Amino acid sequence: MAEPHALPRVKLCGVRELDPLLALLGSDPVSGLGVEAVGFIAWESSPRRVSADDTAGLVPLVPGNVTPVAVFVDATPDDAADWIAESGAGAVQLCGNERPADWRGFTVPILRRVGVAPGAERELEAWSGIAWGFVLDAPDAPGGTGKEVDLAIAARLARLAPCLLAGGLDERNVAERIRAVRPQGVDASSRLEISPGVKDPARVEAFLAAVRAGFAAAEGGG
Repeated sequence: MAEPHALPRVKLCGVRELDPLLALLGSDPVSGLGVEAVGFIAWESSPRRVSADDTAGLVPLVPGNVTPVAVFVDATPDDAADWIAESGAGAVQLCGNERPADWRGFTVPILRRVGVAPGAERELEAWSGIAWGFVLDAPDAPGGTGKEVDLAIAARLARLAPCLLAGGLDERNVAERIRAVRPQGVDASSRLEISPGVKDPARVEAFLAAVRAGFAAAEGGG
C-alpha cells in the first residue's frame, strides 16, 4: 500500500448522485479547502447504498484530487478488495466489527469509524499503524444517523490520532464543533440531504463556508 496523503479536510458521505455536486468537489481556489473525499456506501442495509457497478460509473466524475471512499460494515478484506477492484474507489471506511489484524497491509488506505464513548481510546490503539485515520461518530449505529457526539470525548480522541469529526454536522453547527474538537477534517452526510444519498448543493456550499470559518478560527487560536 502506498503511503497515504493527509486526511481530507472535508468528506461528504453517502453520495448516490454526483452531477449536482461537481462544482463543489476539490479544493476551493481561494482557501484551498473543499470536498476532498466522497463516500459511497456498500452496506446493503443502508438507504444510501450504491452498488460497486454504479459506483464505477460515478468514480470517473470525481476530480483527481478527491478520494472516492467505499464504506463497509462488517466486511471481509476479500469482499472489500473485490468491491474496490470493480468500483475504482481509492480508500475504504470500516464501520462494523472488523478485526484490525485482518486488515493489516490492505491494498488501499483505511478510515476506521470509532463510536465516541468512554473507552474509545482502545479502538484507536487497536487500529494504530493500520488505519490511515479515524472517523468519530455517534456510538449507537454504523453511521448516517445525524446524531451528535460528545464533544469532550471527541476532542480527547482527536488529540491522540488523526481524526475526522462526524455525527450530526451541518452548516449551522460545524464551525463551533471544529473549534471545540479541532479534528483534522469533518465528515457529513444525512443533515445535508434532500433524500437519502441525494445532497442539497446549496446546503453543501453553506456547509463548506462554515467549515472554512471553523478551521480558520481553530488554526488562529480561536
